[in-house]
Amino acid sequence: MKYLVLVAGLFLSGCSNLLDTSFYDDNESLLAVEVRYSIENLNCDFPTEKPKFKILKLKLYSESKGSKDVSSLVGKMSKTAAGLSRTMNPTVCKIKKKLLQKQSKDIAYAIMRRY
Repeated sequence: MKYLVLVAGLFLSGCSNLLDTSFYDDNESLLAVEVRYSIENLNCDFPTEKPKFKILKLKLYSESKGSKDVSSLVGKMSKTAAGLSRTMNPTVCKIKKKLLQKQSKDIAYAIMRRY
């Protein structure tokens, strides 16, 4: 019986290394909301680069914390935001804004639903 418990413990601890899901973090949640807020307030008539900096802040925090799942999602969003600039075409900005809104909503949902 002791061996069965030992083997089960080793098996379960070995499987936990395969999961990349991180635990809930208040700071990461706040940063995700700040990213969503900056994207929602993006005015495509006069675009700014502010969302890129907010995304970078969340990406750096997630990498420093070791949240591989969030880092992966934010890395993809930062590629979408890479083209944001002050001289960008308003039509292209609106398309990017819609994509960023969807990505930021999905990331915030993923971060805030953890426990």
